[in-house]
Amino acid sequence: MDILAYSSFFIFGLIFGSFLNVIIYRIPKNISIIKPRSFCPKCKIRIPFYRNIPLLSYIIQKRKCHNCLKSISSTYFIIELVIGILWIFSIYYFNFLNEAIYFSIISTLLIGIAIIDKNEFIIPLELTISLFLIIVIYSSVYGNILSNLTGMIIGLGYLSIIFIITSLITKKQTLGYGDLQLIFILGLWICDIRILLVIFLSALIALSFWILISIKDGFDRNRALPFGTFLSITSIIIYPIEMNFLIF
Repeated sequence: MDILAYSSFFIFGLIFGSFLNVIIYRIPKNISIIKPRSFCPKCKIRIPFYRNIPLLSYIIQKRKCHNCLKSISSTYFIIELVIGILWIFSIYYFNFLNEAIYFSIISTLLIGIAIIDKNEFIIPLELTISLFLIIVIYSSVYGNILSNLTGMIIGLGYLSIIFIITSLITKKQTLGYGDLQLIFILGLWICDIRILLVIFLSALIALSFWILISIKDGFDRNRALPFGTFLSITSIIIYPIEMNFLIF
């Protein structure tokens, strides 16, 4: 793979990362992601396209809005950079262009879900529907939709059982319905038994975070964690790993 391919994917990643920032900010606030054009969240002044260049604008303007001179969160810069790197990884790891693009787009949307769930404790239906449509269309063209349905059934069935058992034991809802919707999507995407590894590792990491927070801030049995965040990030890591299991 030549430098042009890597550069192109990095630029596309930055563009998608910039748009992801719009999604993360607007969807929880019920603002259209199409109109109005990008604006400063502090002064609400629209940002012209030449001041909205991923990474560069943040650096050139010294992390400040050109109009109100208030600081811009470094989160915008970090998200753009992470998505750019993720797209480079995709073109490096996957053998076919369509696979690289597919992984890049799905992973980008999952990172959006991870951040929104972390900040707001919600998993936007708009994003899960978008993921569902992309996965179904891609699998119908390039893959085996029956295999995807297998992963969906395994993941959703397993997590639903855990959800029912833990809810009966604790007498409260232990998972949000958004988490169940997300595992439905992730099972459809990963399409094999790796989805069980995603659920297990996500639960393990979430429990570790819960213990650390409890040590720091005190024990609270009602403390909630954004499980969708752990599911999303773990699935991005697990998806490229090829695992073949025989199920008897």
